[in-house]
Amino acid sequence: MNISTETSKIDLACENFKKVNKSGIEKFNTLDNWLEKESNIFLKETKSNKATYKKYMRGQLIKVDFGINIGAELSFIHYAIVITKNDSIYSDCITVIPLTSKKGKNRLLLGKLLNNVYPTPSNCKLDSYANLSQIKTISKNRIPLNQNKCICDKSVLNKIDDNLIKMFTYQK
Repeated sequence: MNISTETSKIDLACENFKKVNKSGIEKFNTLDNWLEKESNIFLKETKSNKATYKKYMRGQLIKVDFGINIGAELSFIHYAIVITKNDSIYSDCITVIPLTSKKGKNRLLLGKLLNNVYPTPSNCKLDSYANLSQIKTISKNRIPLNQNKCICDKSVLNKIDDNLIKMFTYQK
């Protein structure tokens, strides 16, 4: 593939993104901001040989920028629970379960989990649900800096584990 073909594909993608951004669909209203952010992350990747990353604990509550994704995949910034068992400073990825304040299928009620953890957002007064069907492995580059170091109670993690086993295996 020559450079002009590669450039024309990028130009075509840019035109498609412009159309989507102007489509009037709420999810895509901030697509331009996300694409700029994502391109900066990619650019940083090309310039960095970062050998170490922040280490996260299993059960840690973090904010994650999931970006704008396809279809019903989770988008935007959400709190999440780290479920990676043994994270390492050498690993760029962790697995998380996003939290939501909305009831739904495959959503596990965890109560007012964010109360007193992140006291400023108004959503801390709402119940939190673990969105089990949206379990995702993410790059640590999706995690904004300056996270509170709050770990969920072991009973919350046990409840999540039990429900993941029921949801993804044939065990009872």
